[in-house]
Amino acid sequence: MRRVACLLGLIALTVLILTSVHLDGATATLFSFLGIPALVAAMGFYVLQRWRAGAFHSTGNSRPPNS
Repeated sequence: MRRVACLLGLIALTVLILTSVHLDGATATLFSFLGIPALVAAMGFYVLQRWRAGAFHSTGNSRPPNS
């Protein structure tokens, strides 16, 4: 799941770089409809993966204790 998040993040960065090179309406629309959703999905997948790994516990520890 982390690789999918990285891939989506790279897609968002690629669209952002394309938008900064060609400042017109077409690339802005591409960034709005492809770059931002890819970035949101990447962040969501990353948080979900970290949550499954136990990073968000109420004990204050970043990892659950080893049993």
